[in-house]
Amino acid sequence: MIKPPAKKLLQKDYIQSAVRFPPKLHAQLKASADENGRSLNTEILARLEAGPSKEVLAEIAELKSMLRKVLDQM
Repeated sequence: MIKPPAKKLLQKDYIQSAVRFPPKLHAQLKASADENGRSLNTEILARLEAGPSKEVLAEIAELKSMLRKVLDQM
């Protein structure tokens, strides 16, 4: 079965939301957006859609393993 092409979202289809960022985080996001040649909004959306990085997931797995070992010793 062939899927129909995805409908392209128009600006009016998006929901606007105000978010407060600490100045340092805002500067980091803006610098990253500039490096990637995209708007701050597009940078934030790309990061949210990408989810956590492999490094973060690996660190979480390591912490879970350490926690299991500690709990097993109790």
